[in-house]
Amino acid sequence: MLDPDIRRLLDTVFKLPAPTGAPNVAQLRAMAEAAPELFGGEAESVAAVRDTTVPGCGTAVRIYRPARAAPLPLTLFAHGGGWVTGSLDSHDKLCRILANALGSVTVAVDYRRAPEHVYPAALDNLEAAWHWVREKAASLGADGRRFVVAGDSSGGNLAAALTLRLARAGAVQPELQLLFYPALDARCSRGSYREFATGHNLTATQMKWYWEAYRADAGVDDGELSPLSAGDLARVPPAVVAVAAADVLRDDGLAYARALAAARVPVRLIECHGMIHGFLRWTGEVPAARRSIDRVAEAVSGALAGPAIAPA
Repeated sequence: MLDPDIRRLLDTVFKLPAPTGAPNVAQLRAMAEAAPELFGGEAESVAAVRDTTVPGCGTAVRIYRPARAAPLPLTLFAHGGGWVTGSLDSHDKLCRILANALGSVTVAVDYRRAPEHVYPAALDNLEAAWHWVREKAASLGADGRRFVVAGDSSGGNLAAALTLRLARAGAVQPELQLLFYPALDARCSRGSYREFATGHNLTATQMKWYWEAYRADAGVDDGELSPLSAGDLARVPPAVVAVAAADVLRDDGLAYARALAAARVPVRLIECHGMIHGFLRWTGEVPAARRSIDRVAEAVSGALAGPAIAPA
């Protein structure tokens, strides 16, 4: 059963005719920027916000410092938007909420987007940002000991893919990966693609188009493109995975949580009942979205405090 506030949005502002033909990228991006203005409520205050760029690659980042006493962990955040839409601005309100809820310096990454820049451009940008925040953690206001890599939707894909890339390189991992309704399988063949194909905001057809726009010539079984295709997950960090119950990507998140548990990686699965894809940016219209963030924050706090999360 859908949350009443979600049902209201689906019956009103999200009740649009099914698009025909190839998507208009400029229009999609404009809609992604408008959503938090319409549904995100008032922007939360944080102690400080600063924009800068990652030296070397020039990737723009936005740094949020919460009004919390040190020492603080650091969260590297990749925004969602099907690798095509989304920006520092489209996820500004969510990042403010996350910085406060997690009590973490939060660094949002404005990675290169498809279709102008295809796989692995976005992942390359996120990796560059990861190495930079690890080196500069103290100057960014973090304790330099506790790191989280996080993302929503396609950003969740990039966060998971980053841990796989770091594992294969034998590089230092974050202490935790935090994935919000992540896109993890370019095959788009799991049951939720059929169960929620239409009528729940993000359609199966739209999600398949986003995958194709991003992956270009890469194979669907490339593990850094489709983390569910990765053969060995044993070396990736513990995870908190949050899924929306009525979402084409629900089964990607569920399958990844099971795969991590099978690899004996500690994982906490948070199922957000009554929710649809993208709901975390709608806290102004959907009070349950904030309650879900609070549940996630509790799980993250336990994970960073020690080996408190057990495989689901």
